[in-house]
Amino acid sequence: MPRIAEPREPGRPSTTSQHARRRAIQRAAARLGAEHGLERVQMSDIAAAAGVALGTLYRYYPSKHHLYSGVLGAAVTDLPDRPGAAADPVLAVADFLEDAVGRLLRYPLLGRAMLVSANAVRSAGTVAVDTTLRDRILAVAGIAEPDAADLQLARLAEQCAYGILTWATAGQLGASEAAADMRRACLLLLAPWAAGRRPEPE
Repeated sequence: MPRIAEPREPGRPSTTSQHARRRAIQRAAARLGAEHGLERVQMSDIAAAAGVALGTLYRYYPSKHHLYSGVLGAAVTDLPDRPGAAADPVLAVADFLEDAVGRLLRYPLLGRAMLVSANAVRSAGTVAVDTTLRDRILAVAGIAEPDAADLQLARLAEQCAYGILTWATAGQLGASEAAADMRRACLLLLAPWAAGRRPEPE
């Protein structure tokens, strides 16, 4: 398993060319990860496929885990909104996350690489917590100014999504089971949004 390198935040692009370079790195990592899986991909392979120097790659991503965690963040950002989503916020989030699970499981080796890496980076505590999926859940639910209870519900849905994806990429759930579990979890966990109740966070 790749180790977590130096405890620092990955570099952040500030110019258009830097953004394009980082995106090229993420695309190359996603393609190679989908073909070979985390263990068989080397950082030098990714740099070559992206057309960047190895030092440039390490400036943005100090380890392979940071890179594949970044690929996951980009994949979540790129998840499409569901056109014509249900007016009910619970059904809207259920549609969104069910679709997200299906998309993220389309390439099982890449899915596993992203989830293993995200968990490694989180447990090492070397970067700030990524709230991209939580923010997307709140936006899909139409909650512009979440209170503490809303944040807790979104966090629970996020944790459940990552748990279901982890089981599925480990071969414990099929893709259709994972999607069905995600929908069921949303209907159970997010019921207070449908009912219009505002429970206090535990």
